[in-house]
Amino acid sequence: MDAGFFDSVTVEPIVLSTGMRLALPVRYRDWTAIMAHFPISAPAVRAILPTDRLRPVELVPGTAILTLAAMEYRSIDDVEPYNELGVMVPVRYEPRINVPALPLIAPERFERFGLYVWHLPVTTQAAYEFGVEIWGYPKFIAEITFENGPVARRCRLRADGMDILTLEVKHVPTTRRPIDFHSYTVKDGQLLRTRIEVQGDVGLARLPGGASMVLGDHPIARDLRRLRIGREPVQRLYAPRIQSMLHRAGECFPL
Repeated sequence: MDAGFFDSVTVEPIVLSTGMRLALPVRYRDWTAIMAHFPISAPAVRAILPTDRLRPVELVPGTAILTLAAMEYRSIDDVEPYNELGVMVPVRYEPRINVPALPLIAPERFERFGLYVWHLPVTTQAAYEFGVEIWGYPKFIAEITFENGPVARRCRLRADGMDILTLEVKHVPTTRRPIDFHSYTVKDGQLLRTRIEVQGDVGLARLPGGASMVLGDHPIARDLRRLRIGREPVQRLYAPRIQSMLHRAGECFPL
């Protein structure tokens, strides 16, 4: 890994209301991720967005995208290791023209593109506390476990003694590259857009297939079924070793 990735950043020590101390940006020194984009009903997904100002990215008219991303954070400054699974929707804020599909391929070319975070379960109380207090991430404590097989990596999400979902993503050949993401969350009546700066070994597959998702019997799984999720993903990501920095929210918008 590149130790110099963090050298030029200025850190800001903060103390949470719980007494927890950490510095921003949060520096994730070693982690792994799998991600898959699934087609879903655009009218159904609009009902879960917090404002009409956020428009879901569509593959074709009437078909939006659900993004599932599972992360195993193995080394983090100021925070013990934890696992996380994001249930998210690719969106743009007040786009003049809602161009289909292309924001997934070249997100840096589209103003105010990001992932609206609908659910973000984590495995530790500390991860819950700083994510909710600083950014308003919709976190809850859950069981998130990983299995790495010869051709695929699998993540299982459970809560309250029930299965929520299992995500499996086939391995993809990786190259060392930088990737930036932006998340959208709601905090104190505002919409926050936050940069997640990432670099490391990343494999992207832009052809359909190569991943699967199985829903369980938890209420969140029932909510997901209402989105009419397609069986075959349109894109997937496999990143066995990466680093990142989670910055303060860079933009705030009215709902």
